[in-house]
Amino acid sequence: MLSRVKGVKMPSYLPLEDIRSMPYSDLERWWEVDFDVLAATAVAEATGRVHPTVVEALQSEDWLEQWADALYAASGELASSVERMAFLRDRRLKNTQKKSGQVVQRMGRVNGMVETHVREQGWKMLPAHHKNARSVCLAMLARHHHEEAQTLAAEEVARNGLEPQHPFYGFHYADRFDAMEDAVRRGLLQTPVTPEVEALLGKPPHALTAIVAKDVTSQGDRCVELRHPLLLRHWLQALEHLRDRHCELAGLEPVFSVGLPKLNMRDLDRMAHQEARQLINRRRFVRAVAQRHREQLMHAREVVRAVAVRREEIERPWREARGASRAGLVRRHPEQFRALMKAFEPFCVPGSTDIPRELLKQGGLVPHHLVPALKKALADGTWRRLLNE
Repeated sequence: MLSRVKGVKMPSYLPLEDIRSMPYSDLERWWEVDFDVLAATAVAEATGRVHPTVVEALQSEDWLEQWADALYAASGELASSVERMAFLRDRRLKNTQKKSGQVVQRMGRVNGMVETHVREQGWKMLPAHHKNARSVCLAMLARHHHEEAQTLAAEEVARNGLEPQHPFYGFHYADRFDAMEDAVRRGLLQTPVTPEVEALLGKPPHALTAIVAKDVTSQGDRCVELRHPLLLRHWLQALEHLRDRHCELAGLEPVFSVGLPKLNMRDLDRMAHQEARQLINRRRFVRAVAQRHREQLMHAREVVRAVAVRREEIERPWREARGASRAGLVRRHPEQFRALMKAFEPFCVPGSTDIPRELLKQGGLVPHHLVPALKKALADGTWRRLLNE
């Protein structure tokens, strides 16, 4: 069977044996437009050999998260197939169970790779001034001499021809969706608000939920507008509604997961045939909702990263001016600054003021008592003791 996406004729299903022999150069175009092909490739890799260029591509930064998403979707589909085959006494059950187990095992490994990748991205996006003892000490000195630091910073900002505050000053967001929506309004993201997006934004909740439900049931014909930053909040809300309603109908706790409690086949056999099939299909739908939820989280995370990068670019001139102004603060309070730096010295890379990554935890210092202790020393005047230790 053939489907058409973006005007390109492509296979909506490729046999695993065909995929195993195909290099990445042949599969790349299909991955980009047909999620089913990516999912089939993920299953092929999990259950046997594929072309070396395919393995390399899947593990790359460009495809890693989508590979994990494809494995998650495939694991849900295979779990539902196992339930259906067990109920129908299908002879393919044993092979499908084996394949399902292999995919789950590979999914666990790839999820670990994604977690490592996300941590690496978080470290790279952590502002440099959080990784350097000199910058941390300057910030503490500026907080201690707040009014003086503010005056010096204002003078430096004005000297650089900047407005007194950057465009985001004073803005506080209730959640990540507020931040994304504000970024769209400010034009920080290259995501035009098309008539189709505006139409979805104008729909009542029940109508949008129906569209989301249709999107859940069709991998090859997704509603791309749901992935727009302005609709990510509404997409999540609709998915939560579908999860709650269909989990209740299937007798499940309302959670986003493809790993559902095992079906009791004896109970299933006691049901009328149609009732049993309906239960199996509901569980399949619940798993599909969970896969879309994972995809929604991935899209939201990508948008949050993009917003953070753009904000950093916009705020940089003000941050650099503020940093330059703190040199004047050091000239006014050299002994206090020297005391703070001396306290940090044991926790820096030898010969530098860089703080090793292993000593940083969620933006705070390990040992966690160091910064509060130094703030207290500045406040009560005991900071001079640090110079003699």
